[in-house]
Amino acid sequence: LTEAGILFQQRAEEIVSLMENTMRDVIDQNDLLGGTVTIGCVETCVSRMLPNALKGFSEQYPKVQYEIYSADGDDIREKMDRGELDFGILVEPVESAKYEFFRLPYWETWGVLMRKDDHPLAQKPCLEKEDVLPLRLIMPRREIVQEHISDWFGVERGQLNVFASHNLINNAALWVEAGLGCVVCTGGCFEIRGGENLCFVPLSPERTTGHVLAWKRNRVFHSAASRFRDYIR
Repeated sequence: LTEAGILFQQRAEEIVSLMENTMRDVIDQNDLLGGTVTIGCVETCVSRMLPNALKGFSEQYPKVQYEIYSADGDDIREKMDRGELDFGILVEPVESAKYEFFRLPYWETWGVLMRKDDHPLAQKPCLEKEDVLPLRLIMPRREIVQEHISDWFGVERGQLNVFASHNLINNAALWVEAGLGCVVCTGGCFEIRGGENLCFVPLSPERTTGHVLAWKRNRVFHSAASRFRDYIR
C-alpha cells in the first residue's frame, strides 16, 4: 500500500470497529441483563481489583460479556477517544476536561527495578536522588510521567541517564535481567509480574500515585456498561 492507502486502511478499520460497537450497544439497550463491557486497564496493583470486581458483577448479571485491553494510559485514552473502550482504569493524573472519573482506593509506590544478586544498590531499603541519577534508566514512555520523575529529583528531563523507554513492564524487566539498565516503575508493576532475579527498591522521599476509573465525557452508555460503572463506584 502507498502511505495514503495505509492511512485509508487504518481509518476504515476504526470506522468498522466503531460501527460494530454502536450496533452492539444499541442491541444491548434492549437487554438489561446482557451486553459487552469494554475495559482498558494499566498493569499495576489495580489489575488485581478487576477480576474480583468482574466476579461480583457477573454473579448479578451472568449474561454480560467483557473485553479487556491491557496497555499504558496513552493507548487506553486513545481507544476511549475513538469510542472503542467504555472505561479506562488509569494511573493519575487524568485530564478532567476530557474525561469523567472517580478515584479508586489503590495507590502505587514508585521505585526502581534492578537485578537482585549483583546490583550494588539492591540491598538498600530505599533510593535517594544521589543513588538514581547515575543509573542507566529505562523509563515509562509517557512524557508527563517522565516530567514528574525528573521533578522529583529536581533536574531537567535531559539530565536523567535514559537508555530506553517502555509502555509495559514485561519486556522492560527482561532488559533489566540482561543487565541493560534499571526500570523506573511502580511496585505493583513488579508485583504482578514477579521475577526471581529482580528486586524493587522504593524511592525516598516516598512517591505515590493513585488510580481512577475514567470514561469519555458526555458518553452515553448502554445498560450493561452503566450498571458496571455504578457497581464499581
